[in-house]
Amino acid sequence: MKSKKSFDKLRGGYYTPQAITEFICKWIINKNTKNILEPSCGDGNFLKAIVERQEKLNLNLDITGVELCLDEAKKAMRYGTNVECQDFFAFYRDKVIGKSNYDAIVGNPPFIRYQDFDEKSREIAFSYMKENGFHPTKLTNIWLPFLVLSCLALSENGRLGMVIPAELFQVNYAGETREFLARYFDRLTLITFQKLVFEEIQQEVILLLGEKKSADKGIQVIELSDLDDLKELDLNNFYNYEIKELNHSTEKWIKYYLTNKEIKLIRQLRECEKIPFTTELFEINVGLVSGENAFFLLNRNTVDEYQLANSTRMVIGRTEQLKGVILSERDFKTLIENGKKVYMFMPKNLPFSELSKAEQEYINYGVEQGYNKGYKCRIRKNWYCVPQSWEPDAFILRQVNRYPRIILNHVKAVSTDTIHKVRFLDGVNPEFVAAAFLNSFTLALAEITGRSYGGGVLTFEPGEIRQLKIPMKNAEKLDVNKIDKLIRDDRIDEVLDYTDQILLIEGLGLTKYEVGTLRNIWTKLSERRIGRKEKRIRPSSDCLYYNVWLSDECTRFRKDYRYHGNDRI
Repeated sequence: MKSKKSFDKLRGGYYTPQAITEFICKWIINKNTKNILEPSCGDGNFLKAIVERQEKLNLNLDITGVELCLDEAKKAMRYGTNVECQDFFAFYRDKVIGKSNYDAIVGNPPFIRYQDFDEKSREIAFSYMKENGFHPTKLTNIWLPFLVLSCLALSENGRLGMVIPAELFQVNYAGETREFLARYFDRLTLITFQKLVFEEIQQEVILLLGEKKSADKGIQVIELSDLDDLKELDLNNFYNYEIKELNHSTEKWIKYYLTNKEIKLIRQLRECEKIPFTTELFEINVGLVSGENAFFLLNRNTVDEYQLANSTRMVIGRTEQLKGVILSERDFKTLIENGKKVYMFMPKNLPFSELSKAEQEYINYGVEQGYNKGYKCRIRKNWYCVPQSWEPDAFILRQVNRYPRIILNHVKAVSTDTIHKVRFLDGVNPEFVAAAFLNSFTLALAEITGRSYGGGVLTFEPGEIRQLKIPMKNAEKLDVNKIDKLIRDDRIDEVLDYTDQILLIEGLGLTKYEVGTLRNIWTKLSERRIGRKEKRIRPSSDCLYYNVWLSDECTRFRKDYRYHGNDRI
C-alpha cells in the first residue's frame, strides 16, 4: 500500500508483491477478456503480470495503465503496454465517462488521507462520487474513490481485482462503499491474511474480487495465513467456499468471517425485542479531555509537594488501572501506593487572582513548562480548568485487548477520554448490568460492532457501544462480586459459563448448542483480531459446554480446523 508522505511513497512507494499480482491476473483474465485497466500502475508490477497472463493464454489484450509520476510511468512502459501519465481522476473524466468501459480492472490504489489528497484531483473524485450518491467527507481516503470509480468503469460483465485496506470491513466512512459494492456486484470474494503481506507498513490488506455477473450471488471470505497460502490457492476450488447473502446496508463486514448459521443466530438475537440495547440501560459519553495530561494528571507526591489535596479529584487515565468489574477504594489505594497518576488537577473555574496560593503556584509551573499553549488549553477562558459534565457511575474501556467490560465506579472517580463514562438510567441496577454485560452473545456482538486495526486492539466509540445489546432477564441472579474476582484472576471462560447459563439458557431459552456457537463466534473473531499463533477452537476441558463441542453436530470444530470464515479447507 502507498501510505507515507514523501512524494515517492504517496505516488507509488509500496508496490504489490508478485504473488498478489499474479494471482489476481490469473483469476481476472480469461479468454473473454478484451481490455484491462490498471488505474495506479506505479512502476508496472501489475502490468508485468497482465502481459505474462496474456502471453500464456495467447490473447491480444488492450492494456492501459495510468500513473501520475512521470519517472514511474517511464518504468512501467518497459512492459510494452499503453501507459497514460496523468491523474487517474482526470483520466476517468476525460477518457472513461461516456467513452470506454473495461472487462477487467486491477490495481493497488494509493493510500492517501484527505489532507494529503491533491485539491484539484480531490474535487474531480468527489464530484463523481457525489453524482453517484456518495457523501465523501474529510475522513475519506483516496483509495475509496479509486475503488468506486474503477467499479463504475467496468463493462456489463466486468471483473475487478484490487488490493484494498482491510478497513473496508469496518470503518464508518466506508459504509456507503460497502452498500454500493453489495448492490453493484453479483458476487464478491474477499481474501484476507492473518499475517501482514506488506513488510514496509503495519497495514492489513484484503484482495477484493468483484464480478458484476455471476450465477452464484453473494459474498465469500477466504482467510489465508500469508502469501505462500495464496500461491497454493487452487482456482479450480475457488468457488467451493461457503457463500453468504450480501446485506445491502452500511453494516460492517466483520460478520462475513462467520458461517451462515452463525450470522443467522447473531441476527436473530440482534433483532430479539427481549434483549435491550445499552441505550435502554445507560448513557455513555467520552471522558474528560484535559488537553495536557502531563500537567493535569498527578501522582500523590506531586499533590503533596504543591499542597493540592483540595484541588484534585481521583481520576482513571489508563486502561491498565482498571481491574475486574469494580473499581474499589482498595484498588485506588494500591494505585496511589504504586505512584500512579490518579489525581486530576481540577480547581474551581475562577480567575487566576481568586485561586488559592497553592493553585496559583502550580498553574505558574504549568505556564513555565508551556502547557498553556496547547490547543485545547489555549482556547479555554481559563486554560487550567478542564470542562466537566456529569459524573460517571461506571466506565467502559475505549480500547480493549481481549474483551470489553463495564467497571463500576465505587470511588467517585472521573476518567480521561481514553475511557468512556457511563451513567445508568433511573431504575436500572448498575450491578446487574455490569455482571450481565459479560456473556457470549454481547461479547460476540462487540467483536462485530467495534473496530480493529493492524495492532489487534478493539476500539469502541460511544456510538458503537450504543449498538450493543445486553440480555437482562435473570440478571438479578448474578453475583457481581464473584464475577469481579474471576475477571481479576483472568478466568473469563468461567465467567461466561456462569452468565451464559443464567442469562442465555435459563433467561432466553437458548440451547447449549446455540450458546456454544455464540462462544465460538467470540473466540474466533477475538483470536483472529489478536493474532495469536495457535487458535483455541473450543473452550477448555472444564467448560460447561465441552461435551457439546464434541457432539456429532459440532464435528467441524475439531483441533485441526482452520478458520476461513466459512467451511473447513
